[in-house]
Amino acid sequence: MKKNYLQLPRTSIALSALVFLLVFFFWGCSETETVAPLYNPTFSNASVPEIVSVSPADSAFAGVDEITITGHNFSTNAADIKVYFNGLSAEIKSLDTNRIVLTAPNLALDSIRIKIYKTGLDRFSGIKLYKLISAFVVNNVFKINDTPYALTFDKDGNIYVSMTVNKAGVGIKKILPDGSVKDFAPKGAETFWSCLKFGKSGDLYAARSVKGIFKVAEGATSAVWVSSSNGIGSITDFDFDQNGVMWGGGNNTSVYSITQAKTVKAFPFTGNVRAVRVFNNYLYACGLSGGVESVWRFAITDSSNLGAGELYFDYSAAYPTGTIQAITFSADGDLVLGTDGPEPIIIVKPDRSSQVLFPGVLNTLGKSKLNSLFWGSGAHLFYIRQGIDLTDAATPTEAILKVNTKNTLGGAPYYGLQ
Repeated sequence: MKKNYLQLPRTSIALSALVFLLVFFFWGCSETETVAPLYNPTFSNASVPEIVSVSPADSAFAGVDEITITGHNFSTNAADIKVYFNGLSAEIKSLDTNRIVLTAPNLALDSIRIKIYKTGLDRFSGIKLYKLISAFVVNNVFKINDTPYALTFDKDGNIYVSMTVNKAGVGIKKILPDGSVKDFAPKGAETFWSCLKFGKSGDLYAARSVKGIFKVAEGATSAVWVSSSNGIGSITDFDFDQNGVMWGGGNNTSVYSITQAKTVKAFPFTGNVRAVRVFNNYLYACGLSGGVESVWRFAITDSSNLGAGELYFDYSAAYPTGTIQAITFSADGDLVLGTDGPEPIIIVKPDRSSQVLFPGVLNTLGKSKLNSLFWGSGAHLFYIRQGIDLTDAATPTEAILKVNTKNTLGGAPYYGLQ
């Protein structure tokens, strides 16, 4: 039997669906729903920081130089502004709405992206490309357990160092300007020399904290030049004046003059002298005297005599850690102290005020110390970096560093090289 089903016209179905949709629509729109906009309607491009220029142009010394950024829409509140160098936030020294002065971060790279963020905005400034240069370079690096001492130069710009390997002496090495290393003199009785300097004759002189001064010829072991029989005490360091007279000191009750005729004179001074330098007719002696780490100064009154000593700079009062290991001068009278403290180099100005050379840059991790230094050509100061704990993986390797002091007048003369 054929069954009959209820059938509705297609038009009725369509009409019913339309009515349902209209009812649903009007019911759903009966209440107003507030939806947060996807943008900030108060935002204006006019408030975004804009970098117009950076000074010095193109590059600066990392961790050293002051950089000035000029532009628009900065702030007078330092808390509102962040300046990033490849994501590293820089230390802001001062700012206003059109100018930011900061210290270059210690990040030496050829291509750095500078950008500025301002609190409350959802975008950075445009990017300015810049270069940060290291204030020093590694001039020479040494193998693990190879340790250099007593850095000096000759007239031709060759470097000389006394070397040990696994704490055993291996003589004096000569480092040519191209970086190649050759043997200069074999080990003699010394383990290492505490001081090496050339005299006017071209001879290389040496001291090692014993009662004597030695001469070292290329290819030969050292020979005694003056000894205790000449009246000399223990000598750790020495320097020459413009007349060729040598001045030296060590852990003694005297400092000494030694003429080329080997005449020795002693002048009373009790202390452990680690470094000496002649400058502008004064002998400067550095070390521990009377319980104070300090620099003493003596007037050179004639060819081989000294006036009374005076305390020139109290290192202990200004810097509570470290001892003075080396000394030199700039041509314009800055006294340069090399130390084994956390900051390797201290500059003492002619008015006797002092400052750290490039704070936090030369010994970033605090795991190295300065052994000796020498002012090379131009603005460049060279010093031996020694690791404090070679078992620590973070300790930097032994090296000779070449530091751009930015003093274009250069160093004071070494009279033995004149």
